[in-house]
Amino acid sequence: MAEPIEFDTERQRLAADYGPFAALNADSRVMQFFPAPLDRIASDAMAMR
Repeated sequence: MAEPIEFDTERQRLAADYGPFAALNADSRVMQFFPAPLDRIASDAMAMR
């Protein structure tokens, strides 16, 4: 299996991107195949991983 490609840029670390990402993760239509939509804290934690 190939190694995953990792991008390390300043843009990925911008907190401004967390808001739109959290909005997607909170949308029940987007998360319909996941156990449950994510709240802001869980979404931010996933983004930091």
